[in-house]
Amino acid sequence: MLPITSPETLGKVLRRYRKDLGLTQVEAGEKFNMTQTTVSQIESGKPGVQLGTLFKMMSALKLEMHLEDRNQSKNDEVLW
Repeated sequence: MLPITSPETLGKVLRRYRKDLGLTQVEAGEKFNMTQTTVSQIESGKPGVQLGTLFKMMSALKLEMHLEDRNQSKNDEVLW
């Protein structure tokens, strides 16, 4: 499992899942009922993306989030 410790890392993971579905950002936006610009902002880890929008995209990609205590994680590096 890849530790997600920054908005940029999360964006890269979501981009990979979108591409695995064979969707462009425009197609994803249409399918997820959001603009291509919003998809791009999420995937680039841009600050200011609303949490609800992020979860909407994750849900559309059939993903869910699990949280883990960093003290129990192998990666203690803080990236942001």
